[in-house]
Amino acid sequence: MLYTLYGENDNEMDKYINNIMESNNISNKIVYNYKEVNIKDIIEEAMYNDLFSTTKLVILNEADFLTGKSSLDNQDLINYINNPNDKTIFIFKVKNESLDERKKIVKLLKEKSKVVEFKLLNEKNIENYIINYFKEKNYNIKSDAVVEIKKRLVSTPNIIDNELIKLLIYKEKEKDITIKDVKEIITNYKEPNIFNLIDSVIKKDKYKIFSTYKELIDNKEEPSVIITLLANQFRLFYQVKVLEDRNMDKYKIASFLHEHPYRIELAINSSRNISKKEIKRIIKRLFITDFNIKKGIEEKYSALEQFFIEI
Repeated sequence: MLYTLYGENDNEMDKYINNIMESNNISNKIVYNYKEVNIKDIIEEAMYNDLFSTTKLVILNEADFLTGKSSLDNQDLINYINNPNDKTIFIFKVKNESLDERKKIVKLLKEKSKVVEFKLLNEKNIENYIINYFKEKNYNIKSDAVVEIKKRLVSTPNIIDNELIKLLIYKEKEKDITIKDVKEIITNYKEPNIFNLIDSVIKKDKYKIFSTYKELIDNKEEPSVIITLLANQFRLFYQVKVLEDRNMDKYKIASFLHEHPYRIELAINSSRNISKKEIKRIIKRLFITDFNIKKGIEEKYSALEQFFIEI
């Protein structure tokens, strides 16, 4: 069996591979990186059957020859794709948003393998993801409940599955999910407001800073929590800019920092109009504000408001 998995959502790709392993009772996987091995060695491994003739899994990571990044002209690989070993599940894995449809090998794989795309979760596709998530598990979910989940979780794609599992457990008997269930179970993450606040701080837009700040305070958010969220985000901005200077793309940065690629993409876009020097100044000022609050030198609300005034 041949699979071609591609897209930017590496987490979902890995979960898909784990499901393949579970459904075929495979305990071990053999993983190659295309840039580090000879393609003939990979083909030999795929063709080889062990003594017990059990099904094995072979994964070829970074198969960039299926995209426009590189090319590969290997007749042995073409022959294997046309006549794969039925005791081997062979997966071509590509972390790229698209395949190069013009290439002969891509056309062949679309004919001979199961091709699956894994898109990053974003505001446009999160609703379909939620609907399909529950549909696959034989749950029903109301349309307004889907919208409510999206509103609460769209800015935090790395924790979506953890939150949806809570609903699965909560409605295990009825398997019908309503907006009431969502409001009772799903955490209402306030990061969109934090993102608005961060964007306003970068632009030094005092009107938006204080209107967003007021909204957060009205929602019972503590100044210490706001400071922590701001500091964490600006620290991420600084890390991203340093790693970009080392010519790392968003996927390598996400892997290096152990962050979701979508969060890295947001950080890259948000930090384009601010320098590393300014980011360091803001982080230092946040540290001083937090220190003064914890030591009782300044009252928490006035201290944070003074920080906004002085930036």
